[in-house]
Amino acid sequence: MENTFLTVFRVSLFDTLYVTGSLILVGMILGLLENRANFYVQRAFGRKGILVTAWIGTPIHELGHLLMCYVFRHKITKLKLFTHKEKDGTLGYVNHSWNPKSLYQNIGNFFIGMGPIFSGTTALIIGMKLLLPDSFTRVANYLTLEPAQPDQYILTKIFALTAGLFQSIFSVENLFSLNFWIYFALAIAISSHIALSKEDLKGAGRGFVTILFFILLINLFALVFNADFSGLFAEILALNVYLVAFSMISIVFSLIRLVLSAFAYHLV
Repeated sequence: MENTFLTVFRVSLFDTLYVTGSLILVGMILGLLENRANFYVQRAFGRKGILVTAWIGTPIHELGHLLMCYVFRHKITKLKLFTHKEKDGTLGYVNHSWNPKSLYQNIGNFFIGMGPIFSGTTALIIGMKLLLPDSFTRVANYLTLEPAQPDQYILTKIFALTAGLFQSIFSVENLFSLNFWIYFALAIAISSHIALSKEDLKGAGRGFVTILFFILLINLFALVFNADFSGLFAEILALNVYLVAFSMISIVFSLIRLVLSAFAYHLV
C-alpha cells in the first residue's frame, strides 16, 4: 500500500510539472534575462532607463495579476498599475486576499502569480494582430491543435511554431515597415516587464502545492475507481505547447533588450 501511494505521488508530481512546468520555466528564464538587463540599464542610465519601458510594461504585468484575481475570485485589497513614487522602487502591485479553505482560490494563487506571462503574451499577440496583420495571418496557420499523443511531437511542435512565429515577424518586408518598428518598440517594453518578482513566485508556489494536492486526489480517485484522465492531461499539454511557443516571443525580445542594454552599458 505504501509503495502504491509513493508511486501515485510520483506520478502526481510529474503530472503537476507536466501541467505547470512550461510556465515556471518561462518565468525563470524571463527573470534571469530581465535582472541582467536591468543591471546594465541602471548602470548606464539610472532609474530613468527602467522607467522608459515601465510605463507600458508594468501596467500589462499588473493587469495579468488583476485579471487572474477576478477569474479565481480573490478580493483586491490594494491596486497600483504603475507608480514611480514608491521608496522601495516598486513600479506596480496588486494586493489580494482569498479564502484559505477554498480549493479553487488556493489553486488560483499559482495562476495569479503567473498572470504576467498570460497578459504579456496576449499583449504581444494582439499587437501583432493590429500592427502586423499579415504576419499574424501566417502565424495562425500553425495554430491547429492536435492534442492526441502530444509526447510524440511536443518538442518538434514547439520548434516549428517558434520558427514560424519569427519567420513571420522578422521578414524582410517587415523590416522596411514602420508598423514593424512600432511593434518592435512595444514588444521590447512589454517583454522587459513580464518577468515574475519574488512575491509573484512565492504566491505561485502556494498555488503549485495546492495543484499537486488536487492532482494527487484525482490520481487516487482514478486508481480506486479505475478511471482514466490521461486525455485531459494530454489536451492541457497540447495547449502548453502553444503557450511556450508564443512565450518565446517574450524571451527573444528580452534577449534583444539584454544585448542592447549591455552594448549601451559598455558604450557609456
